[in-house]
Amino acid sequence: MVAAVALAGLQAVFCLLPGLNGLSFGLAGGSALAFLVGGLYLVLSAATVLGSVRLYRGLDVRLLALAGAALVVVWLVNLVLAVGVAGTFDVLSVLLLGLAVGVVVLTRKPEVRAWAA
Repeated sequence: MVAAVALAGLQAVFCLLPGLNGLSFGLAGGSALAFLVGGLYLVLSAATVLGSVRLYRGLDVRLLALAGAALVVVWLVNLVLAVGVAGTFDVLSVLLLGLAVGVVVLTRKPEVRAWAA
């Protein structure tokens, strides 16, 4: 349970960076798409933090599992875009994808689910 919360905390920090960057770029440059993408990252970061707190208190595991699954999709899209558009292999996206998969796997363990029951 503690491992899932710790990994989710790291995941939330890595969502804050592109979230704040997208919001500032959207506000300064007038790009609505950057603003929306930044807002999406911030919502996912907040959901990860809230899900971690709820899991740590033993209330619920669903929010963290859902946020983790959403971040698996986000980091996978980032990796595909890095390879497809830029033609480079992005190591950070691979690490973040592994982090998100780790959160999802840990939230599916029976002892973690029993803690939050």
